[in-house]
Amino acid sequence: MKVYKVYRALFIIVVLVSFILLASEGSGSKSFNANKGGTIELNTNVGDVKINTWDKSEAYVQIQGLDKNELEKVKMEQVENLIRISYKSGWGRMFSHVKFDITIPSQFNLNLNTAGGDINIGGSINGEVIANTSGGDIRVADVIGGPVKATTSGGDIFLQKLIGDGSLRTAGGDIKTGKVDGKLQAHTSGGDIEVESVSKSLEAKTAGGDIKAGNVGGEAKVSTSGGDIYVEDIKGDAEVSTSGGNIKVGKVEGKATIKTAGGDIILNGAKGKAMLKTAGGDITIKNVFGSIEAKTAGGNIEAELIPDGKEGSKLVSAGGEIKLYVDEKARATIEATIKLDGFSLSKRNYIIKSEFPKESYITSNDEIHAVYKLNGGGVLIELVTSNSDIEILKLRK
Repeated sequence: MKVYKVYRALFIIVVLVSFILLASEGSGSKSFNANKGGTIELNTNVGDVKINTWDKSEAYVQIQGLDKNELEKVKMEQVENLIRISYKSGWGRMFSHVKFDITIPSQFNLNLNTAGGDINIGGSINGEVIANTSGGDIRVADVIGGPVKATTSGGDIFLQKLIGDGSLRTAGGDIKTGKVDGKLQAHTSGGDIEVESVSKSLEAKTAGGDIKAGNVGGEAKVSTSGGDIYVEDIKGDAEVSTSGGNIKVGKVEGKATIKTAGGDIILNGAKGKAMLKTAGGDITIKNVFGSIEAKTAGGNIEAELIPDGKEGSKLVSAGGEIKLYVDEKARATIEATIKLDGFSLSKRNYIIKSEFPKESYITSNDEIHAVYKLNGGGVLIELVTSNSDIEILKLRK
């Protein structure tokens, strides 16, 4: 009981000190001559940061939430076109609300660091942006030139528009961006990622959410451990994986590697090799010019293939139907196999259907095996399933 009273007394003291500090809060301000291309560098262990832009050759800094004694602890200096602002609060001041409101020319660089608040960058910035916070959200409006590097340990990141490269990282929130005319890295350990579009490469990774992205102008590496993935067209190689959801990808201009441990896969096109694997769903592949490796342990496979004659293809299901649409002008050899497992009387009803003439069709107690040679034969296409049907059709485009 005595210990409880001591903790209660300490809590009351903290609250009273906080109210006293809040009651004595004021504001301070300072102006600097600032030419285009300069830099604002802010380091503080407490407070929100807000950035605005204007057409003046001037930087204006206003600090709210500090009393006279605390304002004297704020250091502001200018060395040529570099403006430095630093503040380290006392223990009690950690409970008050401090705000740094800074207005700068639009052609300016930012290096903003706070350990206890949000960062909000408004207006249009033509320069480099570095924004770090340990306890808040980061919002960035329009940035030209870049790059943008934003990191938070406890909040969301929103980037409206960027011409340049971006690196966005959060350990506890969502990431959302508009159009990025450059490369983009987006990593979060606890949220969703949403990207409108990227003109160059995209690297998106989350351990706990969904990923949604528009068109990608270069290669894409996208992965999540706990959600679905949706990406539109990719003009480069694609590596897409999830441990717990569905995947849908548009047209891929290069090699496509897509894996999920718990859902369906849809690929709407690829030029090159398409490798797809799921442990618990269906696979749908459209308009592949090249080759396919597809494997599912618990679903159906449907694919459209125009073989390029360079590499063979293989479609395998452990317990589902396989339907292949293949270009009738292709030179290819198709080998289709249905493995007849178990003692079910219905296994004799499984068949291999084809719109192409067969070279051979052999049925035994263990399997059904058929061979089809298109235009004299050529690159090998293997189709394998167990206790399900296989259908081979002409691709009509």
